[in-house]
Amino acid sequence: MKKTAVWLAVISIIIFVIAWGIIGLKILDGNYVFMIEAYAALVSLVIFIVCALYMKITDRCPHCGKMKQSFGKYCPYCGKEFEKTN
Repeated sequence: MKKTAVWLAVISIIIFVIAWGIIGLKILDGNYVFMIEAYAALVSLVIFIVCALYMKITDRCPHCGKMKQSFGKYCPYCGKEFEKTN
């Protein structure tokens, strides 16, 4: 599930950047009708935020179950080494 959240976050950021690029091109062209692109950017940004929150909330120590506080090699609560995940 975590890999799915990562891929969904990456895809949503790509869609966000493309939507803002299209909005910018439309504004430069003098076309100020870009509601569909704005909604697409908003939805993709919300999806990215939800995925980022999910990844942060589910990042726990496999030994004691407490949330990881850093990107270190050891858990700050139980002192055990984190396993290497692929």
